[in-house]
Formats: sequence, structure tokens, C-alpha cells
Amino acid sequence: MKVRIKDIANRAGVSAGTVDRVIHNRGEVSDKTRKRVIGILKELHYEPDILARTLASRNPLKVAVLIPFHTPENWFWKKPLSGIYDACSELDHFKIEVREFLYDQFRKQDFIEKAGKVLSYIPDAVIAAPVYFQETIDFFNRCEKSGIPFISVNDNINHPGQLSYVGQDSRSSGRVAAQLIDFAVRGDSRILVVSIAMDKDNYSHILRREEGFREYWENSSKSQDVEIIPLSLAKDSYPYIKRALTETFQRYARIAGIFVTNSRVYQVAKYLQHTSRQKISLVGYDLINPNIKYLNNGVIDFLISQKPHEQGYKALVTVFNTLKMNKEPSPEQLISIDIICRENLCFYQV
Repeated sequence: MKVRIKDIANRAGVSAGTVDRVIHNRGEVSDKTRKRVIGILKELHYEPDILARTLASRNPLKVAVLIPFHTPENWFWKKPLSGIYDACSELDHFKIEVREFLYDQFRKQDFIEKAGKVLSYIPDAVIAAPVYFQETIDFFNRCEKSGIPFISVNDNINHPGQLSYVGQDSRSSGRVAAQLIDFAVRGDSRILVVSIAMDKDNYSHILRREEGFREYWENSSKSQDVEIIPLSLAKDSYPYIKRALTETFQRYARIAGIFVTNSRVYQVAKYLQHTSRQKISLVGYDLINPNIKYLNNGVIDFLISQKPHEQGYKALVTVFNTLKMNKEPSPEQLISIDIICRENLCFYQV
């Protein structure tokens, strides 16, 4: 049976208001009365009703979301937002105000400007998807200095001040991708590792995926027979990618597999289909419409799902539980590494 303030008051022979002042350490209460009330609180194992207190709060929980904007071609970044808003819907009894600060992930200056606007908004908490490593570190440092708690999603830059990280273990997902390609390639082969990102060295999750991919092959029985060819592409335009891939195929023979380190695997799939190279094993990330098209027609063999909806959902719930329910968050909330092929695709589409 739940112990109420009224029960404590009756037991102590004081008013409910006096008990409330003792619990919240405010107002004038004599030492004798305070000790008597505290003794009864301990005896009855009283715990304050955080839920009711939160419901009664007049101030909304202001959460700033700093992530890349989504496009019709690549709506990956729409999914974390939908997860955040789904979490808000489940917590609709509480006052949660979400404000989006969406930036162009191919323009560093846009990230810097949007990060500045987040700080001007003065939120109670920040959910951010790091893209530019050093600029994100600088932003998180400013959040910490301003006393604004923050959570990173999709990419863990391991800032010591972050409440939590929600996302995959990038290095492990790279190793999973390597094993998937290992099933398809024989010895004496070359494998392309394609990263489509401006200033790749600023994308720590891409670097860790590449590291995991290489680690797998270094420990493989085929390590002497398989050559890894890195290809960094700074633009997301198909003519640019087509030209780079054509030059690569002209330079290297026996390319048997391609690992694309992000969701733009559809650009490589388009090239393989147009040049009749569908037999090359192709692995990439994320259930976005262009990728699903090439998974269905067999050009993409496997997609690794990062579950962006779940990332957003868990991030918002973590903010709420930490700031409103006084629950200590887990430093890492790792999302499962799901492997999707044409045969199980239907179970992931909703």
C-alpha cells in the first residue's frame, strides 16, 4: 500500500503542509518536529511521488534535436524524429516541447550555425547526431559549460559529459559487414570499401566501421588472398560517383565485393546495375526506399539496419527519465545489428 503525506502527517500529529516542508526542505519547521517526521518517513519507507510532482510542473521539458535534415532520396534522418515524437505521444500527460534544428550534413558551417541556435534556445536537454567530430566536441563542451545535458545518437564520440549514447557499436557492425561479404568472395579477390561523405575523417562512425571491416579480414584465413581497396567519395552526386567507380574498376581487376559504409549504398547499386556487374557482393546500411529497391532486385545483397526510429525513441525516453524521473541513465544503449536481405525484408517494413 502506498504511503501518503496525509498518513505521515496523522502519524506525526502535524499538518500535511509541515510534512511537505520537511520532505522538500523548505519553510520553518522546529528541529524536534523535523526529527519526528524524518523518523516516520524512514520507518514507513516513504518515497516521494515523482510522477505526480512532474505532472504538476507548469514548465515544459524543452528538448532540442540537432540532426541532419532528410531528403526524398534519403529519409534516414526522418526516422529518429519519428521515434522522438512517438515517445512524446506516449508521454502526452507531460509537457514536452521538442524543437528541431536540422542541418545540412555536407556543410560544416550549417552545423555550426544550427548548434549556435540550439544554445540560444536554452533547452533543458539536447539530442544530437554528431557528424563533424571536432565541431560536435566543441558544441558539447559549450552545452556542458551551460549546464545543458546532452545525448548523442547514431555516432558515439565518447564525450565524457554526455548523458548517454544511443546507437550501434560501429566497429562491430563493420566486422558483421565483412563476414557477410566473406560468404560470397573467394581467395585472390579485391574488396572495395566505399565511403560517400565529405571530409570522411570527421565521421568517426564511418572510420570505426572501416576499422572493424579491416580487423575481420586481418584475422581471416583469407587475409593473404583478399586485398582491401579504400575509396572515399566527397560528393553524393551520381555522375561523380559513376566516374570514380569507373576509374576504380579500370584500375583494379577481380573486384568481388563492395562495402558501402553508410546509407548511400543505392548509388553504388545503381552503377553496378547499369554496368551489368550485379554478381559483385554488395553490403551497405539502412532501410531507405532507394536501398529497398535494389535489395528487392538482388543488386544489394544485405543491408544493416541501424534502427533510427528506436534510437530517437530511446533518446527522448532517456532524457525524460533522467530529468523528470531522477533515473540514472546507462552510459551506452547499444542497438542490435540487424541483417536484412530480400527474404526477410517484409518483417522490417511497417
